[in-house]
Amino acid sequence: MLFNSLDYAVFLALVLGVYWLLTRHAGLRNLRLSIVLLASSAFYMAWNPWYIVLIVFSTLTDWLVARNIARHEDETQRRRWLYVSVAVNLSLLGTFKYFDFLGGVIADGLGAMGLSVSPPTLVRIANHALDVLSPPTPTPTGPVAPRLASIALPVGISFYTFESLSYCIDVYRRKCEPAKTPLELLFFITFFPKLVAGPIARPADLLPQVQDEPRLTKDKVGEALFLIGTGLVKKVVFADYVSVNLVDRVFDAPDNYTAPEVLVALYGFTLQIYMDFSGYTDIARGSAKLFGIELPENFDRPYQAKNPAEFWRRWHMTLSTWLRDYLYFPLGGSKLGPRRTYVNLWITIFLIGLWHGASWNFVIYGSLQATAVVLHRFVTRWQKTPSPVVRTTREGEGPYREKDREEAEEAVDPPWLTVLKVVGTMQFVVFTRILFRASDLDNARAIVGRLGSGTWGLVNVAPWVWAALVVGFAAHYTPRVWYTSLRQRFLHLPALAQGLVLAALIALLMQIATSETVPYIYFQF
Repeated sequence: MLFNSLDYAVFLALVLGVYWLLTRHAGLRNLRLSIVLLASSAFYMAWNPWYIVLIVFSTLTDWLVARNIARHEDETQRRRWLYVSVAVNLSLLGTFKYFDFLGGVIADGLGAMGLSVSPPTLVRIANHALDVLSPPTPTPTGPVAPRLASIALPVGISFYTFESLSYCIDVYRRKCEPAKTPLELLFFITFFPKLVAGPIARPADLLPQVQDEPRLTKDKVGEALFLIGTGLVKKVVFADYVSVNLVDRVFDAPDNYTAPEVLVALYGFTLQIYMDFSGYTDIARGSAKLFGIELPENFDRPYQAKNPAEFWRRWHMTLSTWLRDYLYFPLGGSKLGPRRTYVNLWITIFLIGLWHGASWNFVIYGSLQATAVVLHRFVTRWQKTPSPVVRTTREGEGPYREKDREEAEEAVDPPWLTVLKVVGTMQFVVFTRILFRASDLDNARAIVGRLGSGTWGLVNVAPWVWAALVVGFAAHYTPRVWYTSLRQRFLHLPALAQGLVLAALIALLMQIATSETVPYIYFQF
């Protein structure tokens, strides 16, 4: 059930109607939460009904773990229970997301040693292990089919796993009280607007909202409708149109296109992925606001970044800050000297890349991003002297939020240098995204090969694609005050006018939407 579908609009309206009807009666709070929980389960089961079992299992495990962490004062006992949560969550994530990739790596490694073992053989080994632990029941028609022909990736597993894991970590750190009931925790994990592609919420932020009585004002409704409208425009007008009419065609058959056309497709994908993911986040946040729940922002005009580190402060911010707080800081952050800081920083950014997918594409992508961030930090500190505005608090350290001397110096850069830095960072983002979009390394090599082919011509880039690219990028680089002004104008409209504007927008988008359904890119992560 995609956000940009009529099915979702009907689904959201029905759930909201029941939710706010039950909110009138304080004694029906658990029933209200249960209704949304059932709706969230149905929403998720539309992709694969069986994988809801994984969410319930990991969530109930973490609920029990957190209760045991909270009732122990002994740090050893608390840490042991935390390890249970880490082991369960990372095992599920590793099995379902990285099993096939690791199987291929093992097969390649054995092949290099002269032992021919293919990934299907490894699957058979895994099947045999399952047969020993749990003998299969023969079917009436003959032999049992293989159990693990391949492991399909559950939609959104990277998102809800990180949320569930952060819950236990925050309880261990005493930053969050345990949920009073399993229902509250299940609501937090499975809340459908954020379930399959984030943003990644923190328990300390969302659980209190679940426990309190919801409140809805005219301004919140207006903000919600505005977010949903902008999210739909991003998805339908820009992301889907550029994808169907240029990006997918070029990456599917790069040899059919000239070097400039491939280059335009790379910029097209750069626009597409931003409009796709930020559009999803806008609709998710808008949908949540209609329930009286605030979700965190996930983007801050990332293509205006002046260096790779700033890019990751602006792109998918809930993932970046999650890894900052739960990996970078525990590794020591920047408190253990420059060399250790570079190692911690490299590991953190590399894992951001690997989080996106289990393939050599993302191994290389993560390595390039991590190396760029580390080199930027090294060069910046080598060139510049300490600034009196350096912040040394724990909240200000790290690769994402620090207001250190390089940012202070960059704040006074002349305009021409700022433009040069933004353009340079953008080119790095565009060309590393080849690895992000390509289906495999062969496809990536084919794209790179066409870029250097020396062929010319732009006949395959349609005028409306050019229009979408120009308007999309121009909107991204407009002053922030323009967006704020447009939002305020919408909020000042009467409620009926707001609804009519959104209805008219949806009707228009239905007319210009592509005939092909384009899933959200981040569903695969």
